[in-house]
Amino acid sequence: MAPSKSGPPAAPYAKDEKVLCFHHDLLYEAKVLDTRPTEDGSSWQCKIHYKG
Repeated sequence: MAPSKSGPPAAPYAKDEKVLCFHHDLLYEAKVLDTRPTEDGSSWQCKIHYKG
């Protein structure tokens, strides 16, 4: 049986979820605004908004 081609794994974060993100050496609280798969479908890109 041939392996079935599946889409990218589920998005790691949900819209409006609060996350911690690095910016250089500092860690900031942020919120996920949007997620989408990369063009090759192997991972996800997240658009975030830093708090403050």
